[in-house]
Amino acid sequence: MDQDHDAFLHAALSKARAENARLRALRQDDLRELERLRGSRDNLRALFHHAPDAVFICGMDERIINMNDRAMELFKASRAELATMHLHRDLLRPNSPLGKFQEICSRLSTGETIAFQWVARRPNDGKLFPVEIILGKTVWDRQDAMMITLQDITQSRQIKNLLRRRRKLLAVILDGTPIATFVIDTDHRVIFWNKACELLTGVPKNRCLGKPVDSRIFYAGESRPVLADLVLTMDHEKIQSLYNQKNLAASAFIPEAFEASDQLTIQDVPRSIYFLAARCRDEHGEIIGAIETIQDITERTQAETDLRASKRLLTEITANIPGVVYQYQAVGQGRSRFTFISAGIWNLFGLPPEHTIREPELFFDRVDPEVRKQFSTSLACTDPPEHVVEFEFSMSNKEEEGAVRWFKNSALASKKSDGAVVWNGMLTDITEIKRIEQLRTDVERMVRHDLKSPLTGIGGLARVLLQADLPVRQREIAATIYESAMKLLHMISHSMALFKMEEGTYELRPEVFDLSQLLHGLHEEFQPTAKSKSLSFVLLVDDHPLDWSKPYMVSGEAILLESLLANLIQNAMDAAPERSEITIALRSPKVMRTDAHEIDIHNFGVVPEKIRETFFERYVTCGKEHGMGIGTYSAMLIAKTHGGTIRFTTSETTGTHVIVELPVTPPK
Repeated sequence: MDQDHDAFLHAALSKARAENARLRALRQDDLRELERLRGSRDNLRALFHHAPDAVFICGMDERIINMNDRAMELFKASRAELATMHLHRDLLRPNSPLGKFQEICSRLSTGETIAFQWVARRPNDGKLFPVEIILGKTVWDRQDAMMITLQDITQSRQIKNLLRRRRKLLAVILDGTPIATFVIDTDHRVIFWNKACELLTGVPKNRCLGKPVDSRIFYAGESRPVLADLVLTMDHEKIQSLYNQKNLAASAFIPEAFEASDQLTIQDVPRSIYFLAARCRDEHGEIIGAIETIQDITERTQAETDLRASKRLLTEITANIPGVVYQYQAVGQGRSRFTFISAGIWNLFGLPPEHTIREPELFFDRVDPEVRKQFSTSLACTDPPEHVVEFEFSMSNKEEEGAVRWFKNSALASKKSDGAVVWNGMLTDITEIKRIEQLRTDVERMVRHDLKSPLTGIGGLARVLLQADLPVRQREIAATIYESAMKLLHMISHSMALFKMEEGTYELRPEVFDLSQLLHGLHEEFQPTAKSKSLSFVLLVDDHPLDWSKPYMVSGEAILLESLLANLIQNAMDAAPERSEITIALRSPKVMRTDAHEIDIHNFGVVPEKIRETFFERYVTCGKEHGMGIGTYSAMLIAKTHGGTIRFTTSETTGTHVIVELPVTPPK
């Protein structure tokens, strides 16, 4: 018995546990369903309060039960204030359809939705504004209710009024436009014939209004449909048959429109006429007529003829110019293009001009990536420089393996009013010039090398002679030979240094030295020449007389800076008037308040006007019997190599200042 009882209890307990688990699962389902219902409620509440229009919930007794946030915003009142008000009496202008409330309730009960426009009133300031009201039946808190939506239509009313005014204005504008225009209705009768049309055709509007267009105004012979008539019905067959030989084309800008041009005689005057006809549709898309404009383009046609003649002349002229003459218009990525290319593009690159104009990539694909980058950088800039932009580039010669062709691009840009940049440029083949320059460079290098060897030998032999026991006169001759050879070797070495500076390959080896002692040596060297012209030197440091015993230390290559100063002092002595002063003024970084020394060499001579623009260029000289024109050029290269600058000022009253600035720490 006890075992049966235990089994019964065990079975009952298991059944109770299973039932308990089932009830817990049901409870979880109920909780999840409750959460879903709460979520739906929150969503509906958000939709209600964030609706773009004001929404009121009213009981069937006209009492306001609830309203959304937009309702409070529209009527400038709080929820508590609106809850005490009567919609028909307090928020609308009197005599609204809501006054027949019971009738409205009956209609809503059948499922009908009622809509009408009225004027709303803000309760606090009494301001009136137009609204569109939509009423529908709903259920709120398990009771029948009415949902009333109010949309502020102030702006739409303003737009409609504006449209009416604009329609009137459009009629005035069309009548005042200088383009001859007429409009026909769906019965092909003229409903508008503007003043420009009267002037062009000589036909007053009272003879045209209400009648079909008389084609004999434009075309001699029997009456026929004009383009507006055919576009109105879209009679493509007749459009083609009557206008196919008259430059007929569908308008690229206006839908359902065709354009054409013809030579017509109007009022006994031959004219080139362009006309365009288009369908007119109302706001619902219904066809209400057609419009046609007529323009006298006689002058434009003549101008186009002249332009084509000018283009032919330009093509003929540029075809005989060696190189490629081009115009390139840069207006943005994917829209930049060549607007003109001369026939030289075929001679230099084997590209037809007309193909290159259509497809610029035909040219740019021919050049190396680095060259393409140069073109892109110069041609694509939005703020072009005012000076000519030039660069050189090379290309492999496909006709001769291993050969290279050199080209030079020169272009000047101008900016148009629309922001587009137009480049007018020229590409020239400079392969032969490059070959000659290379030949000249090779010759110069050979001359320098070939001269150094015998000069070294002459100097060495002269030195051997100086070590022997020679008579005084012979020793003087040997010494002169040695000094001349050494001086020539120094000049050749200096020339080679200048050559490397020109190429940008010179390696500067700066050292700290006493500039005061260097100037002292130059002062002594130039004394004989100075005395021959009765010149005197004034040397200053920070506006005080230079003391030879006080060092003035600078950093740089002493030999190069000695050459720079020697050239500039020699030039100053050559230009200075007799019995005048030459001032050499040193200014320290402390006085200059910069990280540079300044050397100002002044004389009372004046640089001739014709060489002022090219003062520091190679081979520029004026008035010197044996001048080579490389002194200032050499000084400029040395200053730049030291990371410095050189400039000059000149005038009749103050003379000439040549000013060199050298950094405290030159580049290495």
